[in-house]
Amino acid sequence: MSSPNTDPHAPFPITSWTCVMSARQLEEPESKAALEDLCKGYWPAIYTYLRALGCDREEALDETQEFLARFINGGGLESVSPERGRLRSYLKQSVRNHLYTLRRDSARQKRGSGQVVVSMDDAEAFDVPGEPEQADHWFDRRWAWAVMRRAMERLESRYHQRGRAAVFAELKAGLISPDMLKPYAEIGASLGMNESQVKLEVHRARRRLADDLRKEVAGTLEPGANVEEELRYLLTILGRE
Repeated sequence: MSSPNTDPHAPFPITSWTCVMSARQLEEPESKAALEDLCKGYWPAIYTYLRALGCDREEALDETQEFLARFINGGGLESVSPERGRLRSYLKQSVRNHLYTLRRDSARQKRGSGQVVVSMDDAEAFDVPGEPEQADHWFDRRWAWAVMRRAMERLESRYHQRGRAAVFAELKAGLISPDMLKPYAEIGASLGMNESQVKLEVHRARRRLADDLRKEVAGTLEPGANVEEELRYLLTILGRE
């Protein structure tokens, strides 16, 4: 998966609704690149949704690529607008409509057939049972996972840019799950810090991650939407077994 743009002077976020809207001007290379990056980040939610809706593994793989190929090339973007609601809800309904059309016309010629848009080598990790009544839950859970992963990638990239990759490596697991954070003394011994310094690093990293999460979530919502409410929902569904 490619890392998102982390230029501190760039508009933030460059993905989500921002890049979806700009992708209408497909003659702009940066617009299409941003949309491709969005698809690389969120394809597991689409694939999982198709699996839960009853597609077998091969069909889900093919139709995820088909859907993404059409989306990246402007399919369905003509009437899309952030005012219509959450990007999460828009994509979920778009995938459902795509599957409905497929099953209504099983003999249709697939325009994107055989085209690999994003790498899906780890698709098996996102396989779920065919349970249509649970499909929305699985889509939202994978969406929440992608939001968290993208925020972590942004944060990790900034640590690398500052030459502090080793610090991030020690803190990473504990940023998501406090139970996985090593004792401060152990981290300090590894990094050549005292416990007070480690404690401050953890506090700063968690604050930065929270900021990145809010920005990532805000970019998927309609103007004026409650970012905190959406963030709480995603964190809640991510924490469910």
